Amino acid sequence: MNILLTGASGFVGQNLLSALVSDGHKVVACVRDTKKWQARFPEIECLACDFTKDHSPDVWVPRLKNIDLVINAVGIIVETRSQSFENIHTKAPVALFTAAKQVGINKILQISALGADDNAETPYHITKRAADDALKSLKLNSVIFYPSMVIGRGGDSTTLFSAMASLPIMPIIGKGDQQLQPIHIDHLKANLLELLKNWPTEAKSFELVGAKPISLLNLFALLRKWLQMKPTLAFFIPIILMKFSAALNDRLNFGPLTTDNLKMLLAGNCGNPTPISEVTGIKPKSIEESLQQTPVTSADIWHARLIFLQPLLRISIALAWIVVALHLLLIITYTEIMMWIMPVLWLEFFSPIYLLLIVATLIMLVLKDK
Repeated sequence: MNILLTGASGFVGQNLLSALVSDGHKVVACVRDTKKWQARFPEIECLACDFTKDHSPDVWVPRLKNIDLVINAVGIIVETRSQSFENIHTKAPVALFTAAKQVGINKILQISALGADDNAETPYHITKRAADDALKSLKLNSVIFYPSMVIGRGGDSTTLFSAMASLPIMPIIGKGDQQLQPIHIDHLKANLLELLKNWPTEAKSFELVGAKPISLLNLFALLRKWLQMKPTLAFFIPIILMKFSAALNDRLNFGPLTTDNLKMLLAGNCGNPTPISEVTGIKPKSIEESLQQTPVTSADIWHARLIFLQPLLRISIALAWIVVALHLLLIITYTEIMMWIMPVLWLEFFSPIYLLLIVATLIMLVLKDK
């Protein structure tokens, strides 16, 4: 099957790309850096696409030549100056879906997010839902996936939570009783590949979640166990403090914990795995079972331990360069002054100006020695 895959450079998209290629499908990958991904996957075709501005169906129509199925796996969790939720989650996907219908493509898979429903409150969920509604209005044999948190090596959530779980004392938001139902990326891929073999004859929506819910505290403990680390104490951070930190991050943008993301985390993330299981025949797995089937590597352990040291390392290097620059500046300044005052030093040794220069030179020598 000829498949157009958007978001091929993201965590979910990369995993879908390798799974589709391994399953024998011909994939056209929409990415921003075509050279990088063409070198990594020489057997696929790469198209340069920009979801920040590809908002017209006319842009997408030529890209859909000989395509049988469209998969949209594009998504961002935090807005930036160049990437907004509206552009990435709504405008570009709607243009793509509209173009697909214009050229006669009837199969579209939209990877949305659990929580993008009638009760959506955050811009992340609202913009996802807008694209979902637009796709439904086209009356195609489309499928919408509503995945919960996706766990897997290389995923942002897995990286962050593993790093937090590996700390000497685990920081837990509130009481840690938030209910989540994460799905492993391998389970998501398996469901997709089976769905392609038995595509529905009408529009369908499926929640992609693990077999059972798990609390945030237990998820951290499970990840720590997966990283082969001994149990440790937990530090429960008051919600009000987390809200303050998230509000501060809204302005400074120094991490993924924004006010909206905190709100989504506190609301929980659970669903029903039965409908998709009935279609694909794949039994849902708990995240504990999925992690047991994913052997941890030394790279996973070290990455979890060092992830929070990365900002400190950057600051240390920056300070080191500042110290070196100041050191060089003192040496150069001292040399220039000495070259200037030495020819006249014997003639006007007691001149007030040169006495000040000598004092300044001595001060710099003292500073240089220190």
